[in-house]
Amino acid sequence: MRRREAGFTLIEIIVTLVLVAILSVFAGLFITTFLNGYFTIKNNSDAAMKAQMALDRMSLELQDVGAVSAAVLNPISVLTPNTLITYTNQAGEVRTIGFDGSNIYLATAANNVLIDNIDNFQVNAVYGNVYNVAANDVAYIDIGFTVHGYSSFSTRVFPRNRIPHPP
Repeated sequence: MRRREAGFTLIEIIVTLVLVAILSVFAGLFITTFLNGYFTIKNNSDAAMKAQMALDRMSLELQDVGAVSAAVLNPISVLTPNTLITYTNQAGEVRTIGFDGSNIYLATAANNVLIDNIDNFQVNAVYGNVYNVAANDVAYIDIGFTVHGYSSFSTRVFPRNRIPHPP
């Protein structure tokens, strides 16, 4: 009579390997999905933070506008094809917020990039009789832009000071 030897049969080893392979595939898919979601959220969060910081800086600049340059006015707003606004702040400094094709910049003594990787940028000033003095003052300024590959960001700025419509 033959004595049975202890150990695993070939079928048992193959079935175990197949089960481990199936579990590994599902674990790999789970990890890949998790990492893709993490990096998507991280990139969206970074873009939103950059956009919010740029909007906050532009809002801060435009809240303290003292005057708008007549050189950049067209009949309906403070724009040169909706991508530039030149103004004088309360300290008397002439500044420009503009768009150069991919960057929004704040021009002081040098061009300071506020945000990069921009698809489009618009700035519109709306005039109205804000202070009931029968004058056409700046009521508010709308700013909007689209970060490449992401959604649009916008804000409405209400100047703190009376800004009459330039002659």
